[in-house]
Amino acid sequence: MGLLGALLGGTVGFMLGGPLGAMIGGSVGAQVGLADRATAYRSRAGGYSAQELQSTFLIAVISLAAKTAKADGRVTAEEVRTFDAFLQRLGMGVDDRRMAGRIFNRARESAIPAAEFAHQVRQIMANQPDRIRDIVTLLLEIAHADGQLHPAEETLIQGLALEMGLSSQDYASCKALFGAATGLANSSAYEVLGLTSEATDDEVKQAYRQIARDYHPDTIQSKGLPEDFTRFATEKMQAANDAYARIKSERKL
Repeated sequence: MGLLGALLGGTVGFMLGGPLGAMIGGSVGAQVGLADRATAYRSRAGGYSAQELQSTFLIAVISLAAKTAKADGRVTAEEVRTFDAFLQRLGMGVDDRRMAGRIFNRARESAIPAAEFAHQVRQIMANQPDRIRDIVTLLLEIAHADGQLHPAEETLIQGLALEMGLSSQDYASCKALFGAATGLANSSAYEVLGLTSEATDDEVKQAYRQIARDYHPDTIQSKGLPEDFTRFATEKMQAANDAYARIKSERKL
């Protein structure tokens, strides 16, 4: 059983409370009310454990993917199959994908606005902006998994990025990384690293080193990225390597 299976079989989701906890509770048939738990996640002065951060990441990606798929007015069976194939590509096992599908369906039908999920992510992961950027990048990839990025989907994702506390430059970096990883666009090497072309040589080196630290295998899980998503981390690291190599060549570093 993977991490998602452990979530639904345990109590982490209920500890989270709010909309994300409700998606977990509803998926296992438990009664997790929003009225008495909606603000629970705001009072955690002691912070969150690695498992809770991973839980937040996973449920946010799945729930927001469902809301994004519905942004163009409908969710087709093909989009659901495409989402499952996407999870397979990331390395998620059969049991976990089945549970992800249950959460996806519940979030899709839920009257809870996507912004409520995004707001909770911002509260819980305020100290993990790199993981929030990962969520946005994954949403872009999922939205494009059917071969097109619908304008309504991109508008929603961009709004969610801002709701989760990212800047316009952060969103541009996510989009550039998405383009670089999928080969869909000749993304700016600077945007992939979260920079502009005015960045100094030292800033370029520091940005690349930070990404290398963030996506080192020893730190991925401890910083909130679930084990099943290591393939995504590898792809992001490769895109950063390519971007850094392009900038070094241009600047003769």
